Amino acid sequence: MDVIAEGDPGFKKTKGLMNRNSTLSQVLREAKEKEEQRTATEVTMATEKKAHYGLLFDEFQGLSHLEALEMLSRESDSKVKSVINALSGEELDMLKVELEQLKEAFSLAEFYDDEEEEKKGDEDFTKEITALFFELHVSAKPDKLAVARRSAREWIERLNGEAPKEGEMSEENQQLDSGDADQDAQTSVEDIHAFAIRSLAELTAYSIEMFHKTAALVLHGQKQEVSATGRAKALSQMTIVLCKELSSLSKEFTTCLTTAGVKEKADVLNPLITGVFLEASNSASYIQDAFQLLLPVLQISLIQTRTELSQQ
Repeated sequence: MDVIAEGDPGFKKTKGLMNRNSTLSQVLREAKEKEEQRTATEVTMATEKKAHYGLLFDEFQGLSHLEALEMLSRESDSKVKSVINALSGEELDMLKVELEQLKEAFSLAEFYDDEEEEKKGDEDFTKEITALFFELHVSAKPDKLAVARRSAREWIERLNGEAPKEGEMSEENQQLDSGDADQDAQTSVEDIHAFAIRSLAELTAYSIEMFHKTAALVLHGQKQEVSATGRAKALSQMTIVLCKELSSLSKEFTTCLTTAGVKEKADVLNPLITGVFLEASNSASYIQDAFQLLLPVLQISLIQTRTELSQQ
């Protein structure tokens, strides 16, 4: 099953911290600050930063967008509660029914890995995410997310000896490869692990940036002919697509680690593989938590639409 379960170590770790009245961004910021203090006394930041998820997540502005999304979510939740407290009788009952219908559309259905499902190509992934964005009727586009995903896939293909054709490689990977002309195809397991963690942090940060921009545009953008329920369904599907992609990437990175580390001792290789799976699990949890922050935004959007219709 490809959904994060309550028993998963990464999920337990995150949820345990969250239950102590801390927001996700506070948990991640505290972890980043602790790591910065530790690395200051043990190793240079330049070396440690290569494989530390929290520092990389912040480098890609994930923490800033998460904090901004949490603020919009809190403000929207407060407004929703104020509206509910101001209503009574049949009007209140009708609103509660509509809010419950929205919540049902917003929930994430359990999703599974389909072993028979063909791996999505770059174009297929971009088309699917772009189509879901179109259903949201917001002006933002998932370009940064698509580029980061393509970069990760190209790097994996290079490791597997299936380098993209000339002219198809992203600018980031061209720069990575430009200085490696004399390097043998053999890449160290430490390098693979570092790039895997970097890719997971980058994709997660850009996913949360995408959710933040969506929330801002839903609240402050131009009015669109799209229901809050329609947006909820599109965001639910988008979250599932992103979590499946993270799972797929983590499996491919660990396969690369296993192949490259065939001569490595188990006590060297196994922690690297476990680390990739753990951060992929945490990444999916962060994306799902960020997705849940959008519910109050859609709720206040629904209330605003009802109010406008009643005044016509």
